[in-house]
Amino acid sequence: MPAITILRRPMNTQVSSDNPGWKGRGAPALGKLLSRDVLTTAKLAARGKWSTSWHMALEVAANTGNFHVWPMFRSSRECPCCGYVGKSFVATANWRAVSYQSRCPQCDSRSRHRGLVMLLGNVLADLPDGELLFFAPELILLRWLSDHSTLKIVTTDYNSADVDYSGEDIQQLSFPSESFAAILCNHVLEHVPDDRQALMETARVLKPGGVAVFTIPGDYDKQTTRHFDTPDGNGHFRHYGLEVVDLMRSAFPKVETIDMGAQCDPKFGVRRGDMAFVCRK
Repeated sequence: MPAITILRRPMNTQVSSDNPGWKGRGAPALGKLLSRDVLTTAKLAARGKWSTSWHMALEVAANTGNFHVWPMFRSSRECPCCGYVGKSFVATANWRAVSYQSRCPQCDSRSRHRGLVMLLGNVLADLPDGELLFFAPELILLRWLSDHSTLKIVTTDYNSADVDYSGEDIQQLSFPSESFAAILCNHVLEHVPDDRQALMETARVLKPGGVAVFTIPGDYDKQTTRHFDTPDGNGHFRHYGLEVVDLMRSAFPKVETIDMGAQCDPKFGVRRGDMAFVCRK
């Protein structure tokens, strides 16, 4: 497994306040935590959404403690996407789980974004000449790639028009074979009905010697992927297990599984079990 180089945005870089998706929402205010968020927790419980309510209560407790009760006892956190240094990242929650140390207050990056920017410096080295195709681009990663990658970045999305190639279905791409030196697909495969076909298509348009990097939500302590009869509340058709590696190997000759959280200092807030799948052709 290659060493991971930590690449940081210069600390004097200004984060534009008029760039949605790049500037974060700041540290959670105590008044909001103790009023609106507590009220939301109570409303969820009253509607019988016990799991979501409990996770929301844990989120409120974590953020109250981390930012307002005992910050002097906590280790500093650092965001490699924007240079933020502070006492904590913001906890977030949904019906499935609580994500502690999740959201950067300054740029809104999540664990997977921070893990990827520490990984991609090495992964994108020594590739064929060409372009990097970024599916469903997120501004946090797009801006970092624009500053740190020598590849030309081109973007695509099935629904969004504000990309270089709009309307592209990852299950049936219009690009000629062997078009791109690199592909980045961050939390996309779980949203498409036929992930096997999506992997075959990304392999088809990748140049020999190129690399495709995938991140997907899952429970990688387990082998089996959970398939849903209908998409869940996040629009996911499945929640992956490690058997996805075999699926990827049916499309790519080389697949490397990297636990991004295990490869870096805890101060960067990258969760253990946050996996990147690095596929080479």
